[in-house]
Amino acid sequence: MLDPALWLAGVDDAPHLLVIGGASLDVLHVQGAPVATPGGSGLYTALAAARAGVRVTMLAPRPDPMPDALAPALDHLEWVGPIVPPERLPRFEIAYDSSGAPTRYDAFMGAEGEMTPDLLGMLDEVPRWVFCVPFAEPQRQRLWVDTLSTLGCVVVSTTYIHAAIDHPDLVRSTAEQCSVFVCNQDEADALWPGCASPATGAIRYLTLGPGGAMAMQGDHHTRIPGVPVTVVDTTGAGDTFTGTAAAHLIRGMHPVEAGRRAVAASAAEVTGVGPARLLAPEPLPDPPVDDRVTVDPAQVFAIARLLGGLDDFSGSDFAGETWPPTHHPVALDTLFASTLQQWGFWTVRSGRWDRPMIAPLGGVERKGSDYLSAAFTRWLHDEPGGLGPAAMAALTRRAFDSRLADDGGTNPLPESDTYHGLATAYGRTMTGLVWTAESMVAAAESTDHPLSALLRLLDHVGGYREDPLRKKSALLGVILRQRPEAWLREAAGDDAPPIVDYHIQRTCLRTGMVTIADHSLRRAVTDRLLLPSADEEAIRRACYLAVAALAEESGRDMGTVDWFLFQMRRHCPEATTPICSACPADSACSHHTALFQPVFRTTAY
Repeated sequence: MLDPALWLAGVDDAPHLLVIGGASLDVLHVQGAPVATPGGSGLYTALAAARAGVRVTMLAPRPDPMPDALAPALDHLEWVGPIVPPERLPRFEIAYDSSGAPTRYDAFMGAEGEMTPDLLGMLDEVPRWVFCVPFAEPQRQRLWVDTLSTLGCVVVSTTYIHAAIDHPDLVRSTAEQCSVFVCNQDEADALWPGCASPATGAIRYLTLGPGGAMAMQGDHHTRIPGVPVTVVDTTGAGDTFTGTAAAHLIRGMHPVEAGRRAVAASAAEVTGVGPARLLAPEPLPDPPVDDRVTVDPAQVFAIARLLGGLDDFSGSDFAGETWPPTHHPVALDTLFASTLQQWGFWTVRSGRWDRPMIAPLGGVERKGSDYLSAAFTRWLHDEPGGLGPAAMAALTRRAFDSRLADDGGTNPLPESDTYHGLATAYGRTMTGLVWTAESMVAAAESTDHPLSALLRLLDHVGGYREDPLRKKSALLGVILRQRPEAWLREAAGDDAPPIVDYHIQRTCLRTGMVTIADHSLRRAVTDRLLLPSADEEAIRRACYLAVAALAEESGRDMGTVDWFLFQMRRHCPEATTPICSACPADSACSHHTALFQPVFRTTAY
């Protein structure tokens, strides 16, 4: 069993990372010339995490007097450790060939041998998130990882190629003890031939150099593209990735979003020598933005002013005929199991959007999400024991189709195989973690930021973990907060991220909050053509930023913002002519009614 509290470590605290391992004084051969520079896996990781916005404490031998080359690091982090003379710091000399592979590697390990867990006594407290460097002796890293795990820390670690080749069993078992592990392709090949997945509830990043990275959330893998740069020095690239990813995970970011920022930071770091970019005053860049689609701040402000003036407007309570009865003992299981299926209620034909999903249930023609909610509520009444994680894990395709069938006995969901696969993935991951809907809500409620806490937990659950922008996770959080049961209490500074589905994207485009500047993309959207993934991502990410800005400018919580935007589908629908005069945004709308949502099949929305 994985205690949910592990992934909630630090959710209520100021973000803080402890780095076990420190600095070195190195000589790097850059374009054939030797360059003296500070280095060390611990230092690179610590500086990257600090640049990503978290407080960093580095536990390592501290030189006295402090060498001039290392003094700038003190502006970025707190350095705690046994005092040693500068000549006892580790030292490395590294040269690379044109492919970035080391051709010369000389090492003096210095005071590294003094790095034992006893040094934790030098700290006032041990933060909940800790990174441990891969020491020259793999057994030393394992000792630290075991000690930190016993203390209940979220342990982040890495390795290096010689340790992975020479001690694969030890390094592999150490990696599997960590909550987050980072390695490159060669190291992964040595440790897990065939690229085995981490355990459910663990995160692994596979760095791919210029090719970006792979984020692994248990058995779900997401490729993160690289960022093209002119490479000067690859030293510390992996450490920069690790420190950046760890910092954003501590701050509550989805693992893929944390990885995207880590790829961008690592790409920027290799454009300088040593840690020069990490010590520079300007921030490291965020992932590149696709400027074919942009947010119109003036139009966002116009819509926000209108929304902010609707004093009697609030979000849905997600109760009523088609929803689970209030306070029903299986309502929570039903909402967890059904919300992950809120995606893709439309069909495509000949490369174009064809029609929305509408089917009869209980004698009423129901569309998309309304149909799904009604079908799951019927399921609750007919077989309440079939909605828990164990039942979902064992659910057959035939049984799933029967439970979702319309009045004619047919499951109308457009891609039923995929819906069924998400249901079983949800059950499989929940049972693997030994989590339930009740235990997750209880763990989230035990924090000061319950909605944010729930989002972190859902990053490990099939059906929710796949979307870096967390649409379904955010929707579930809002439902649980706004239902009459109020499973998640409201808390200051604790709101959902934007809930961006295809209806919201259509609304953003038609109101003018988001603009497609690229003519060919705008034409493809107008013509309702099936889009490639890069085009869809450009639109969705711009809409995400627009909705976030709308919430901030209007002063309304995300549940209210989402309901305001989502209800517009009734007046500005997909298949019929918009009735602008009935729309609450009419007076501020740009009326780009020819525009459509991106036509792209994804389980995210």
